[in-house]
Amino acid sequence: KECDVLISIPMKGSLDSLNSSVAAGVILFEAMRQNMS
Repeated sequence: KECDVLISIPMKGSLDSLNSSVAAGVILFEAMRQNMS
């Protein structure tokens, strides 16, 4: 099965990947931050 959308989160440093739950938290936080401003 192939994914429908590929999303990448720009990261500083040598970290190569994020746990999917951490990535979802980052995306939700950024969406809320942009909605509140």
